[in-house]
Amino acid sequence: MGSIRVREGRYQANVRRKGYATVTKTFTSREVAKRWIKSTEISIEKGEYSPKISITVGEMLDKYKLVCLASHKGADVSEQYRIKLLKNYFGVIPLCDLTPAHLAKYRDDRLETVKPPTVKRDLSVLSSAINTAIIEWNIPLKMNPVSKIRWKHTDQPRDRRFESGEESQLLSHATPFMVRMITVAVETAVRRSELLRIKRSHINFSK
Repeated sequence: MGSIRVREGRYQANVRRKGYATVTKTFTSREVAKRWIKSTEISIEKGEYSPKISITVGEMLDKYKLVCLASHKGADVSEQYRIKLLKNYFGVIPLCDLTPAHLAKYRDDRLETVKPPTVKRDLSVLSSAINTAIIEWNIPLKMNPVSKIRWKHTDQPRDRRFESGEESQLLSHATPFMVRMITVAVETAVRRSELLRIKRSHINFSK
């Protein structure tokens, strides 16, 4: 539905459609504003309308970090690092211009120095931020470009385990604090971020 408001001698045209963010543009002529409303509504009906998205990837990541990351269970410095890394690489690119080609280049560049699982975790953070922007912030992207990325390398899971005598040798060279840390890590298989946040109140000493 289109409407026109007069503001300071100019005509502000608005188009509202379910499933789309409100689109606004200002004109000096009422007739031009009417024509713009009509053409915009036709484009929306045909599925051809692509509203301008002014936010950059860097701005989106900043907002995601501020609004969402703090509430994530298990969020740690590694996610902060990944956001910084992604901002350095994609920050100035308008979000609407971010393509799978950009992401494929990032993937290939990163794979020169790190393993595929690391790159996947990088892009998982970016994908989560984009999905949040689409779903919760009403950013009208047609799709999440991260979903289009293909992987040339298979994951190489780590299956290394202590061999005979290695654990006792490691513990013999560790400080008392690290002995406790290593023992808990081995016995529980918790992640490093979880291990570093353990408090006495989290432990049931009666068992």
